Amino acid sequence: MPKDIVQVEIKRIPLEIESAGLGMVELTDLAASVEQYMLQLQEEGEVDTLKQALLTALHFAAQSYLQTQNEGGKRKEEESRMDDLILKLKSYLDSTHK
Repeated sequence: MPKDIVQVEIKRIPLEIESAGLGMVELTDLAASVEQYMLQLQEEGEVDTLKQALLTALHFAAQSYLQTQNEGGKRKEEESRMDDLILKLKSYLDSTHK
């Protein structure tokens, strides 16, 4: 089965990326975001491209981690609300059937 490969470019370096469920538009946008962040680091004085790449990877990994943590907290909050509603419904049903 052939893999879906998307070609992107970051700082004039062509890359072939396995799509992994993302389309060409999404991967191109992500590559542009990575390049923009690396250019921002360069403007701040960081010239070493390997260090730029590592700082950029860490930046986006941290963003992803924080987003996952926030979603997990929201999910727990929603589960807690559902549990409360279930308890209230059970209590109401028990009181009406007595």
